[in-house]
Formats: sequence, structure tokens, C-alpha cells
Amino acid sequence: MLASIILANVIVGLIGVVGAYGILTFFVKNHSKLLFLVSFAAGAMLAVSFFDLLPEALSRHGDFMVIMEFFVIGFVVFMLIEKSLLFYHCHEENCRAHSSAKLIILGDSVHNFLDGVAIGASFLAGSSIGVFTTLAIIIHEIPQEIGDFGVLIHRGYSKGRALLYNLLSAIMAVLGGVLAYFSLYSFHSYIPYVLSLTAGGFVYIAAADLIPELHNDSTSRSKISWHSAILILGIVAVWTLGRYFGE
Repeated sequence: MLASIILANVIVGLIGVVGAYGILTFFVKNHSKLLFLVSFAAGAMLAVSFFDLLPEALSRHGDFMVIMEFFVIGFVVFMLIEKSLLFYHCHEENCRAHSSAKLIILGDSVHNFLDGVAIGASFLAGSSIGVFTTLAIIIHEIPQEIGDFGVLIHRGYSKGRALLYNLLSAIMAVLGGVLAYFSLYSFHSYIPYVLSLTAGGFVYIAAADLIPELHNDSTSRSKISWHSAILILGIVAVWTLGRYFGE
């Protein structure tokens, strides 16, 4: 069973990361188009937060106010992390871009960890449930990975470096699966709070970093329309996949 959990999480990580890398390599060759992926990432992060993470947290906990409190805490914590990165570690001109990229890696790592826990728990409930859960996570993971990968490259990361960080982030899913196998019941009570914190972090990244950058690039009516349409597409893609192919 442990081998199945680890294998499922490795497959999820490889499909999401390598798939995103392939799409960017073969279909988004013009660097100027990467900002459209920033739009997509902003929409995907908002959708994952409000249509995936928060509903799951509420279904596990049930107290709306507690979940919202941790959501706000997550928003503030990510803001403070970014401010500390800016204050203590950044001296170059494009420091803001690098700090927000690190937030994306952090948020994606926590998200992948929770996906790993979900896969581990589902396999413990039955092999068929584990397989279907793995497929559902793969489906909703791909659009977010594409957006995250595009943001990192737009922030100045090389494709190789972005691939490396995304692979390292994907390893967190394996750790989550192993933790679920050995200590699910002791960790289970904390999952709603971690989901809420992650949702708050994703909303902060989208609202404070990604969307303002789109405003800076909106120098024409055409760009405003395209950025708005692709942001909405990111929301619709995550919602549709979760609604019709989710767990």
C-alpha cells in the first residue's frame, strides 16, 4: 500500500510539472506571451482557493468563522513572509519579482503536500478510491502547474531552474502521502487549518502580486481585454475540472 501511495504521488508530480514544462516549451515560445500565463495563474489560484481549498476545509471542520479566521491569517502570513524577503534578502532591482516567485513555490509546496495527504488517505480507504482520487488531483493540478511555471519564467527564472523548483515542490506530495500512511489520524485534525492558510496565501499572491502586474501591463484596451479574459479562463478551467472531474 505504501508503494502505491508513493507511486501515485510521483505520477501526479511528473504529469503536472513535465506537462507544464512541455506546454511552455512547445507552445509558448514568445517570452512576451508569458504575461498571459500570469493572468491564467492569477485566475487559477483564486479558483483553487475558493472552489477547492476552502470548501474542503469547511467540509472537514464545519465552523465557517474558524475557517475564515485561518484564511485571513494565511493572507497576512504570506504578506509578512514577502515583506521579510524584501527587507532582509533583496538588494537587486527586480527583488519584488523574486520574492513573489518564492511565495509561489512555498504555496505550491504546501498545496502539493496536502494533495499527497489526500492520496495517501484515499488509498488507505481502498485501492479503487485511491486511483480515482489520484486521477482527480492530476486533472486539477495541470492548469495550476502551467500557470505557476509561466509565472516563474516570467519572473526571470530559466526553464531549467523553474523545472527544478517545481520538481522539488512536487516531492512534498510524496512526503504528504508517507505522512498520511504512518500518522494520518494524528495529522488529520490539522488539515482544515492548513487548507485555509494555503487558500489565504494563494489569494494574497494573486491579489497582491500577479493582478497588479497585469495592471502595469494593461497599456491598451486590447491587453486589458486579453488579460481579463485569460484570468477568467483560469477560473473557469479550475472550476470546470473540479466540478465535473473532481472527487
